[in-house]
Formats: sequence, C-alpha cells, structure tokens
Amino acid sequence: MLLDHFKDMLHEGQSLGATWIMHSDGLTIETTCEDGPASKGIVFDVTAANPGATATIVIGKPLGSIQRFHMVGSRCREPLPADWAGVTQVSLVNSAPMGCMVDDADRNVLSFAYSFAQDEITMRYGVDEEHVLFVVMLQIQRVPGHSRLLLMDDGLPLDETMRLLVEWVADGSAPLPMADKALEPVFSTWYAYLQNVDAETLGRELDGMSRLGCGSIFIDDGWQQYGSGRGYSGCGDWVPDPVKFPDMRATVRRFQDAGVGVVLWIAPLLLGEKAHVFKTLERYAPIHDDGLGRQFHVLDPRRKAVRDYIGGVCARMAKDYGIAGLKIDFLEQAGAYQGQPLENPEPGDVTDVGEAMRLMLERIKTMLIENCGQVPVVEFRQPYSSPVIAPYSNIVRASDCPADALTNRIRTIDERLAAGNRVVHGDMLLWDVNAGAETCAAQILASFFAVPQISVPPSAMSNGQYESCRFLLSLWRKHRNVLLNGRLQPVSSILGYPLVHAFDGNGTQVSGVYAPDMIIDVDADTRTLIILNASTENNVTIRLRGDGGTVKLTGHAYDCTGAITMQFEEDTDTFRGNGDATITTIPVPTYGILELALER
Repeated sequence: MLLDHFKDMLHEGQSLGATWIMHSDGLTIETTCEDGPASKGIVFDVTAANPGATATIVIGKPLGSIQRFHMVGSRCREPLPADWAGVTQVSLVNSAPMGCMVDDADRNVLSFAYSFAQDEITMRYGVDEEHVLFVVMLQIQRVPGHSRLLLMDDGLPLDETMRLLVEWVADGSAPLPMADKALEPVFSTWYAYLQNVDAETLGRELDGMSRLGCGSIFIDDGWQQYGSGRGYSGCGDWVPDPVKFPDMRATVRRFQDAGVGVVLWIAPLLLGEKAHVFKTLERYAPIHDDGLGRQFHVLDPRRKAVRDYIGGVCARMAKDYGIAGLKIDFLEQAGAYQGQPLENPEPGDVTDVGEAMRLMLERIKTMLIENCGQVPVVEFRQPYSSPVIAPYSNIVRASDCPADALTNRIRTIDERLAAGNRVVHGDMLLWDVNAGAETCAAQILASFFAVPQISVPPSAMSNGQYESCRFLLSLWRKHRNVLLNGRLQPVSSILGYPLVHAFDGNGTQVSGVYAPDMIIDVDADTRTLIILNASTENNVTIRLRGDGGTVKLTGHAYDCTGAITMQFEEDTDTFRGNGDATITTIPVPTYGILELALER
C-alpha cells in the first residue's frame, strides 16, 4: 500500500542485493567507501539539495524469511504489521530511526539505521501486501544537508545486530559515567504508595528495604508540594511538600546513613497552575493538557529561559537535598512543540525541538555532575531509548506495566539490546500481598536480567514473600556481574524470550526459563550454572555439549524462599555414542533455583 500511495513522488536509488532504496526529490543517495560497524553492511551518503525541507527515504526488501520487525523503545502489537498500520513518531525522546527484520531464528535478514536521530521522523513500516515486501519509510521533517544510512543483511543474531546498530548511531558519543547506586536493587515508592508518600512512612520501611538488599530508594511523584490527586497542577516549583517532607535533607541523610541512596522524581517540562513559578513561566508554556485530570502546561524547551530554569532547579535539588540523582519523566511532552512556530524569539532560543532537548539534557547533566558530589543516578524510561539520548542518563527503565511479569521481561530484554552503556532496570514490581511467595518470585525473576525495582512495602509482605524477595535479590547481587555485564543471549524474540542466557566468559552461565519444554544448552567447560525456573514445570532440562568425556554435576535446588529442596550429584557423559548431546532433567520447584558446579 505504501509504495502504491507514494510512488509518484519517489525515485529509484541504490540497492544491496535484493534490498532497494527509493527517495523523494532533492535527495541524492550514494554508496560510500565507509565500512559499516565491524565491517558489516554498507553505508550510504544522503545529501539534500534543500536542507531543512521535508524528505522521504524508503527501504524495501522481499518478504522472504522475515518473521518479525524489531524496533527500539517499543514493540509493534504484531510481529509483522501491515504497512498501513505500522507507524511511529521517532524523535530524540521516542524510539530511534533504526530496526531489524529477523527470521524465526532471530537472525538478521535486513537491518537499517539512519544517522539523523535527533529530530522528528515519521517512521512507517510493515508488510506491503500488494508487492509481498517489507517496507520501511522514513518521512524526515527537516532533512539535514548531509546524513548517512546503514544497511546490513549479514544474518547475524539479533542481539549482535542491535549492538552494531547502536554503536553506529551513537558514533562515539561519550556516555554518562555509571553510578554505583544504579547497579543496585531499588525500592520504588510509586506502586507502593502512589502520591501518598511521606518521610515518616518511608522511615518505618527503611530497615526492611535495607535488609532486602535495596541500595537506593526512588521517591516518585508525590514528594513535591501540591503533589497529590494524581494530577500535575502543582508541578514546576520542585520543592518538598512541607507536611509530607518537612526536612528533605534530613530524610536523605537518614537513608544515606543506612547505605540507601535517595533519587527524586521530576517531570521538568510540566508546569501546573498551582506552582508559585507559574506566573513567571506561563508565557513559555502556551500548550496545556487537561485530559484525564492531568492539568498541566508544557514548558517549551526551545526557550533558553526554560532550559536555564530547569538546569537551576536540578542543581538546587542536588545541592540542597544531597540526593543521589533524579528520575526524569515526561520528556516526550516536548513533542507538542514539534512544528509549532516560535513566537517572539529571545537571545539563546532555538527553533528545533530536538536540538532544544539535547541542550536541556546537557544542561541537566552538567548541573547534576557539578552538584551531586558523586556520579549522579539519572533514570530515563522507555521509549527514551535512542543511542543519541543515551549520554544523558545511566539508567533506562522498562515503561510502566504494573504486575505484568511477561511484559516486564520482554521490555527489559528488548531494552538490553539497545541500551549501549546504560544499565537497564525493570519496571517497578507489584504483586498482591495476599498471594503466595511464588507470586513475588514470578515478578522478580521476570526482571532478573535487569536491575529489579521493588514497589511493595516490606512491612506489607507476608513472611514467605519477604523471604522470597530477600533470597532472590541476594542471588541477583551475587551474580550481578554476569547478569548485567555478561554476554546476553535471549532466545526467540517473536515468542517473548521464553529462554534467556547470560555468560561471563569465565565459566559462569545464568539461564532463565520462562516457558515449559525449554532445553538449556550448556557447554561442558562451564564451571557454574544457575538456572531460574520461572516456568510452570517442576523440573528443568539441560543439554550438555562438549568434546566427549564425563562431567560431574553437583549442587542444590531451592524453592523461591531459598529453602533447599534437593541435593544433586551425577556424573554425565557430554556425548553419547551416536554423537548427540546428553540431556538431563533435574527436579526444581516452580519459581525455584538450581545451582550447579560442573567439574570435568
């Protein structure tokens, strides 16, 4: 449909095998002598005769073995949408102009990335049913004079392909250094209390969250003055509610003394009419949103006065309260000014929203580094997933999916593939405190290959839930290096990653089993094997691969609270006489853990 609808405005261009490129008037697309990342793929130069004008680039590929289109920051509802249904408004704070078409084994059939990832692009994609093609159309709102397009069709695994695309788009940009607290489990106040949060309540939970192993507390919406009622009419001043938090610095110090850092939520572009600063900034926030009781105006980041104000707020919060960092939200609201005229510009104002957001985030980053006294924690959430925005945060969190373990797992693994140097956090974990311990374990295991954020008050958990939470977070901390820094190998993106592996390169393997009938492949040279049984079966199956000989397996199975349910010891041949790998099934409780040592 896309091709037939736009064919009169498109010209045939370059090709890569059976893949072809078309483009609108005013563009020239030529191959370059530049290699793609790791010498993979082909890089094309894109030259615009009229920089700043609209332009279109179309990439087409015969459908062949394509089974799924993988994007950054979000998922299509269908693995292969029709081209009349697939559309995303890509910008600095929403997804990225890149993607990967994969077959049923998650091998790259065709992937692409466009270098101009700062400004807004309408990305259309899907199956062209008339021509049996998969088509991607990039409708560029303000094309630069020079940009680049990368195509790869090398058959690499999805995880490796995405890493190469991310590196290419990032183009060597320096990341925000990693904060130690970003690598520790979090207690988040959001699902636990929503806006009904206060210093006294949190203080009562401090010992419980500390004993669970939480290294920080993220105090979400509700700490600020007028922060109640689920609306945002009080946003803008970013000072503590005097009743809920009469002495924010003392609260922060109390938590710090217990080894728990404090991160505060902020939505820097929101301006509510109750805020004391509203009258001063109102003229810089002409767009407002009253839907669903939200009640806020959106500050225009193109205004230097806005960027200076927000930078000053972040500096003050870091300096006055002694916080470890910020959880930054609602950045996508800047898109409201995309394409809007800038009335009565003042010195330092910029016309481009993407450039304005980059300047604003750079300002926030500088203020936090200068005033936090340590490397700041800066959390973004999906879909702030672009490699171009990555230098301004060291955490990217799965977007909200309360109590949805499946979605949390998919989003964290998807984000791991695009995170670059940022650490991925799962969405805040919520479960029914009246349910069994397995309910708690299911939530934690779903975000085990990211940093878990607990959002159930420790005092509200049953004894079984608390023990499960403590045991699993202790296990996570023990194997944090391989879980976060090891080579991630997820299996079957089209099925939502029912099996996920991580390897540290020194003989440790952690595998998460999230569906029945999964077989875990294990190299005979593995020394430590950890299996998370997050399936409905009460056993796990491993397949030993090696060059022959015997491997001794010893270890224990645990239920979700850490109680030992079985001691295991067995000598296993790595290959049978016919050359097939040896398959071993071991009893492990549902939502339990198997720890094995392997010795040849």
